[in-house]
Amino acid sequence: MNLTICEAIRARKLLMFAYGDLMRIVEPHLYGVNAAGHEVLSAWLRPGLSRADPGGWWRTYRVDEISALRLLDESFDAPREGYNPNDARMVRVHCGIEREEGDTMSEE
Repeated sequence: MNLTICEAIRARKLLMFAYGDLMRIVEPHLYGVNAAGHEVLSAWLRPGLSRADPGGWWRTYRVDEISALRLLDESFDAPREGYNPNDARMVRVHCGIEREEGDTMSEE
């Protein structure tokens, strides 16, 4: 388990890392293990950092393919629309953003 990822989720801090030969800046939401046994991070890719999705979008990253992981000082306010803390793709959750009153998240 990567404690830096859990700390970022707990504190709602941005993460920066290399993935697929590109640097990513994400809002981490949920970290756990998928059905294939891989540790994965579900995160919102920040707007403007992807040519494919310039407005940002949900991405799932295999943690064993992440390198140069850094916790940034910048934080984010609330879970993004569509966040599902009960994501069925995760068979075990290490950590995730907790629901708070006023947060609007998907129940799917």
